[in-house]
Amino acid sequence: MTRILTVACMILGLAVVGKTATADDRANLGPAEVIESTARQALDVLEARRDEFAKDTDALYSAIDDILLPIFDVQRSGDLVLGRHAREATAEQRRRFAIALYRSLMRQYADNATDFSPDRLVVRPVRGEIDPRRTRVDSEVRLSDGTRVAISYMLRETDSGWKIFDVVAEGISYVRNFREQYDAEIRRRGLDDVIASLERQGGISSRSGDSSGADKRESAASDESALADAA
Repeated sequence: MTRILTVACMILGLAVVGKTATADDRANLGPAEVIESTARQALDVLEARRDEFAKDTDALYSAIDDILLPIFDVQRSGDLVLGRHAREATAEQRRRFAIALYRSLMRQYADNATDFSPDRLVVRPVRGEIDPRRTRVDSEVRLSDGTRVAISYMLRETDSGWKIFDVVAEGISYVRNFREQYDAEIRRRGLDDVIASLERQGGISSRSGDSSGADKRESAASDESALADAA
């Protein structure tokens, strides 16, 4: 499961140099165009900068954030993963969970990025009527070993263009998979403890313990900015 989700996320997340779409450009793209334009850049960049990313993971993490946050609906995806727990959580807990989940997973996937060698990518036109609340874009990647991976992206239309809120790889939903995982964790450990763990994994400064007030304000401001870009 992790390998397949790595393929899906890295295709989108590695479009980090070259011509990057502006907010106005993204607002004018359809759902399939959002996936294809980002993915094409990603495949070229991964090949061109593979050695650099293998040596400097911090640069890779930063680059992925720069390109993926504008097209990934971090809060919507986080709320869907939380499921019923989102109704019981405060707005601040929901915000922290969404950001920490995104960052921890992207760091996990990025660690495998330099081993990812796609050979061919096909993004298929949207079938049927486009629904601004939920539209599916299907794609297929053929890896260098001949393996074919079917990947679908679920998007919704926002004021700043189409944004991804779920990835379905080989029939397995990113949202559903992690909802089941974190539902058990939240029931066992509590939401605050799960959030703190995700924040550590994602390299986000702790909001408790020995952190100074200035550190907390700086971290909170950074998280708010990232979430605003992704909303």
